[in-house]
Amino acid sequence: MSDATTSPEGIGGFDGFDPEADRDASLGFLLGKSAEHRRRLDTLRELLLTEGHYGDGATPSTVIYDEAPMRVLRLLDADGRPFQGPPVVFVPAPVSRYFILDLLPGRSFAGHVAAAGHDTYVIDFGIPGEEDRFADLEWYVEGLMRRALRAVLRSTGTEQVHVIGYCLGGTFSLLYTALHPDQVATLTVLTTLVDSSVEGGIAWVATRLGADGESYERPRLVPAATVKSWFEALAPGSSSPEARTADLLRQLDLPVEQLQSVRTMASWVDDVVPASGRLLAEIAGKFGPAANELMTGRTTVGDAEVDLGAITMPVLSISAARDHISPPDGCDAIAAVVPHAEIVRIPGGHVGTVAGSRAVELWDRVLGFIRLHPLPTAGAPPGSD
Repeated sequence: MSDATTSPEGIGGFDGFDPEADRDASLGFLLGKSAEHRRRLDTLRELLLTEGHYGDGATPSTVIYDEAPMRVLRLLDADGRPFQGPPVVFVPAPVSRYFILDLLPGRSFAGHVAAAGHDTYVIDFGIPGEEDRFADLEWYVEGLMRRALRAVLRSTGTEQVHVIGYCLGGTFSLLYTALHPDQVATLTVLTTLVDSSVEGGIAWVATRLGADGESYERPRLVPAATVKSWFEALAPGSSSPEARTADLLRQLDLPVEQLQSVRTMASWVDDVVPASGRLLAEIAGKFGPAANELMTGRTTVGDAEVDLGAITMPVLSISAARDHISPPDGCDAIAAVVPHAEIVRIPGGHVGTVAGSRAVELWDRVLGFIRLHPLPTAGAPPGSD
C-alpha cells in the first residue's frame, strides 16, 4: 500500500486520524472531516460561480461628463447627494477598470476620501473600441483629461482640485499637471513609474514582449489578452484559473466576506481592457527603457513642450516595496525631476496600495497630505480656456 493511502496528507489533511483506534470513533472522525471538506468545497463553488463585480464601483455616483468611452463620475452619499468639501479627482490607468479605486464597501479609496469630507470624482476611461486605436498621449492628456478636469472645475466652482493618479494614470497626471499647474492644488501619484530603466517592471517586460513594436502610424487596438500577458509575465502562473483556485482553497476557512474580497480582486485583475496601439507605441518610444524621457524632466505631448520643472505645487509619491509592476526604485526616481516631492515607500504590492486590506493607513496618509495644503479661496468658476 502506498504512502498516499496511509499518511494523513494522503487522506486530504486528516491530521489526527488513527486507523488503529476504535472503529466507530474512526468512522465518526472520517465523516466529520468529510463534512468539513464538503463545506469548504461548497464555499469554493459558490465563490467561483459568483461574479466578483458588476462593472461598477461600490459607491453610488452620477455622471457629470460623458465622452464615450470616458465618463467622469461624481460620488454620492447614501441620500444620493454629492459629498461636500474640497474636490479630489482620481485618475486610474486606462488599461484596467477604474473601480479598483472604488472596489468594495470598506475597500474603496475613493469612497474613503469622499466620506472624510471631499467632493470626490473618478475618471473612468472606459473600454476602448476599434476606433480608439488612434488615441495617443495628446488625446488622453490634452483631450480627455483636460475636458474631464474642466467639467469638475465647472461642477465645483473652484479654480483648483487635488489630483490622485494611479499607475499609468499617475503618468498622465504628471504630464497634465506640468502643462496646467494652475488647476492642480496638490498632486499624489501612486506606484507611478518615472525611471523605466529599472529592470523587472511592466515597462521593461512589455518592451521585450513587443510593446515597442506597436505602430504609431498604423496602430491596432491591442487585444486585452496581449496586454494581460505582459502583466502575467511578471509573475508567471499567478493569474491562471488553476492558481486562483489553489489560492482560494488555501483560504477557505477565512470569513466569507474576506473570501469575497479575494474573489472580487481576482475578477478585477482579469478585467484588463484593450489598449490603443498608438498610445502604447508612443509610451514605449518616449518613456520606455531606451529613451526614458521622464528622467530628463522634459518631453512632449502633441506639439506642447512638457517641463516637469513646472510642477511646483506639493507632490506626494507613493511606491510599494513588493511592486513587480512599477518597481519602487523606478517610482522613487521622481525625486530626480521633482526634487520637492515627498517620497513614501510602503510595504505590499502594486494593487495593495489602493485596495489592500491595510490600505486604509495609506489612504489616511494621503488625506493628511491633502489637508496640509488647502485650496485657495474660491473665486468665480474658471473659464473654458
